[in-house]
Amino acid sequence: MRLLFVCPDMGWGGAQRHWATLIVGLAERGVEPKLLVLADRGAFFEDVAGHGIPADALGMQRRTDPRRLRRAVAAGSGFAPDAVVTYGVSAQLVGEAIARRAHAVHVYNEHTPLTPTGELLPLRPHQRALVRLVARAVDDVIAVTERQVPPLERIGYPRGRIEVVPNGVFARDVEGVEPSPELAGDGFAVLCVSAMRPEKRVDLFVEAAGAARREHPALRSYVAGDGRERERLERLARANGVTLLGARRDVLELVAAAGAVCLPSEAEAMPMSLLEAMALGRPVIATDVGGNAELVADSETGFLVPPGDRDAVARAMLELARDPGRADAMGDAGRARQRERFTGERMVDGYRRAFERAVERGQA
Repeated sequence: MRLLFVCPDMGWGGAQRHWATLIVGLAERGVEPKLLVLADRGAFFEDVAGHGIPADALGMQRRTDPRRLRRAVAAGSGFAPDAVVTYGVSAQLVGEAIARRAHAVHVYNEHTPLTPTGELLPLRPHQRALVRLVARAVDDVIAVTERQVPPLERIGYPRGRIEVVPNGVFARDVEGVEPSPELAGDGFAVLCVSAMRPEKRVDLFVEAAGAARREHPALRSYVAGDGRERERLERLARANGVTLLGARRDVLELVAAAGAVCLPSEAEAMPMSLLEAMALGRPVIATDVGGNAELVADSETGFLVPPGDRDAVARAMLELARDPGRADAMGDAGRARQRERFTGERMVDGYRRAFERAVERGQA
C-alpha cells in the first residue's frame, strides 16, 4: 500500500509530531509512505526524511502559487499512491487534486481542536467555505477523538466514513530519556508544553502559576514553546515568576524533569504533549476540552479542570506541589493508562487498518 501524506508544514505542533511518528511507524510495517510538505520543512521534517522515507517540501508561500501547485500535483500523482492523506485546509485542496489525477482515495486526518462547546476551532470565512466544498469530495476521515465526529458530519464530511483512531506514544521514544538538568533544583516544577497561540491559554497558565507560587514559594513553573503571543507573554511571565524556555527539541527531557505537566487550552483535539507526559510518568493538569477527558482520569492520573478557570488550575498545581508522593502515584497511574490504551503500536495498527478499508472501498 502506497500512501502520500500531504500537509501544510511539519512545524512544532502536535499534529506534525503525530504525523512524524505515524509515518515512520507505517513504514516499519511495510507500508510505502511519502511526505509532501506544501510550505517549509519545519522541525519534524527530518524526523521522517532521516528514516529514508521520501519527503519533499515545496516552499509554497500562498495557495495560489500556480507553478508550485502544478509541481505538487505532478509529484503526488507521479508517486502513484493508493491513498492521499491530508490535514489542513490547503493540503485538503491540493490532496483532492492529486487523488483525482492519480485515481486514489482521499483520506482526511482531522487534528483541528475542539472548543468547550464541542465545535471545531473556527476557521476564517474563506477557509470555512473551502472546507465545506472539499468535504463532500473526501472519501474517508480519520479523527483522533469521538468528540470530533458530530461537528465533522455537520460540516459535510461523509457520514458513516469517519473512523476514530486515538493518538499514541511508542515506548521506545520515552525509554532512557534523562531528565533535563535545566529544571533541576529545590521545589516542585510544573511545565507547560504549548505553542503560544490564543486558544492555548498560556497566559492562564502563567497567571495560575503565579497565584500558586504566592501560596507555595517552592513551586517553580516553565513554558516550553513559542509563537505569536511571545512578546505579550514575556511581560506576564516576568510578573509571575514563570520561565519561558522557547521552542525546544529536548521536550521529553524537560517533561521527565518536571513534577507535573499542565495544558490549560480552551481548544484541543488529543494533545501529544499530555500523552508524552503520561508515558514518562508525569501527572497532568488539563482542561476538559476535546479528547482530554479520554486521556485523563480525574484525580487518578491528574486533574481535569473547566476551561478558562484560572483558580482551578492553581489549586491543582498546589495539590500536587504540596503532596509529591501523590503526584508520583498519579504519574504511575497515568503511565499505566497510556500503556494500556494509547500506545504507538495500537495507533499505527489502527491507521493502517483504516487506510486499507478506505482503499478497498475505493477499488470496489
